[in-house]
Amino acid sequence: MIINPQVPLHRLVLSLSEAMDGRNPEIVDHQQRVTYIAISLARQLGLQRQELIDLFHAAVLHDIGLIGLENRVNTIALDRLELTTWHSEVGYELLRHNRLFQDAASIILHHHIRWDERQKIEDRGGQIPLSSHILALADEVERLIDRKVNVLEQAQSILDQIVEESGQRFRPDCVDALRHVGGAEAFWLDASYPRIYNVLLRQMDWPTLVLDEVAVMPIARVFGRIVDAASQWTMVHSAGVTATAVAVAERLNFSPRELGLMRAAGYLHDLGKLTVPSRILDKPAKLDRHEIAVVRGHTYHTFRVLDTIGGMQQISEWAAFHHERLDGTGYPFRHEAKELTLGSRIMAVADVFTAVTEDRPYRKGMSLAQALEVLDELVREGALDGGVVGIVRRDYEAIDAIRREEQVEYAQEQALISELMHRLGRRKRPSGDRG
Repeated sequence: MIINPQVPLHRLVLSLSEAMDGRNPEIVDHQQRVTYIAISLARQLGLQRQELIDLFHAAVLHDIGLIGLENRVNTIALDRLELTTWHSEVGYELLRHNRLFQDAASIILHHHIRWDERQKIEDRGGQIPLSSHILALADEVERLIDRKVNVLEQAQSILDQIVEESGQRFRPDCVDALRHVGGAEAFWLDASYPRIYNVLLRQMDWPTLVLDEVAVMPIARVFGRIVDAASQWTMVHSAGVTATAVAVAERLNFSPRELGLMRAAGYLHDLGKLTVPSRILDKPAKLDRHEIAVVRGHTYHTFRVLDTIGGMQQISEWAAFHHERLDGTGYPFRHEAKELTLGSRIMAVADVFTAVTEDRPYRKGMSLAQALEVLDELVREGALDGGVVGIVRRDYEAIDAIRREEQVEYAQEQALISELMHRLGRRKRPSGDRG
């Protein structure tokens, strides 16, 4: 009897949030710090357990609509929210169909609405949750903290700035809650603590998630969409890798449960690319040594992010080892054949097959015959598993049709996000709105 592992949902969400903020020193842990501040305010305001959980999800994912590392740095570190005011609605669109995050999506949708402009939403029949106002305040407090200065030297100045806008930009009772919790040095030290992840783990009694293909797949697909949307050349890449890997695994008699986990791994396999700037992903010429080094780190970050969650070893290995080679010359762990499971070998083949048939800024996609020749050559070199490649060669027309069908459906979802980003990005910024 197979027992699905119990995965702490908060660890899953925290780790994916950590992947979005990457390792850029200007924005690292931004969403987690905002989450700590928001939950502290919510407790002071008396929110109950489910409300706290929904606010936690919203806070830790509140910038999910900021597609691309450059957008995140511009908005969070450089305080250029006017360049990306669309991100609240994009984040809402990404999460609103996910049963785990529907309420969080509504909180995110309104988290940049000023307190004194709420009437515009209410006049249209909308409701702004208290949690949205809490999140708006927490977001601003975190962005006001200068990471180069001792936080205790800034605390009073930050409080003074926030109090000055009480009743205008911020909801008064939320400001009062900040004044209360902000009276303790520990609040500010926690909010700027380098290991904020550990602080959040102890903030409340968190629910767990039974990890099966039904539970994990919607979350994995959302993050696959975010990774792919960062570059025009990879808009449907994760869908292609996923469909190919599942089709091959099915032909190798993987169980329905394993096929579900393979699907999740496919959508998460490039999670670490959230740390790679779009200028590198979209570069139309050969990458230089520095750029290659940045790209080569992406599978490492995929593995570390997924590995910290716990209970997802199979997914993390299948997702993160797709650039390892059987001869031990792959990256980033230099694993050899004995250390690479069949699932990891399938993902490696699926990634190459999909990548070489896609258009990239420096080349056109290959024909199926050319793609198969590339796969065969990599088998001869000792990189890929010949048995897995043999399955692709035997049924390549059927597998390719499956891949293309899934990419067409996926492209429609990606087009909606791209259109939303473009349309909202062109919308005139409301007068006096600072975000």
